[in-house]
Amino acid sequence: MTTNSQNFIVVVIPLSEIKKFVLIDIIGGTALYYMIRLPMHSVMAGMIGSMIGPFIVRRSLRGKAPRKVRTLLF
Repeated sequence: MTTNSQNFIVVVIPLSEIKKFVLIDIIGGTALYYMIRLPMHSVMAGMIGSMIGPFIVRRSLRGKAPRKVRTLLF
């Protein structure tokens, strides 16, 4: 007699991460697209800005580790 054991994985995504994704990527990317496209009249520049903009925003929100401070003694 064989036993059939099936494992499954449950991935939980917090609602705050979903909200952050919608705000930064979807709404922010669309806003950047129009903010760049309208004054420049360039669809290509708008597309590039809407791709790079959310990446920069996410990177700045992630925060940076405090830098190690070195003191020089004379």
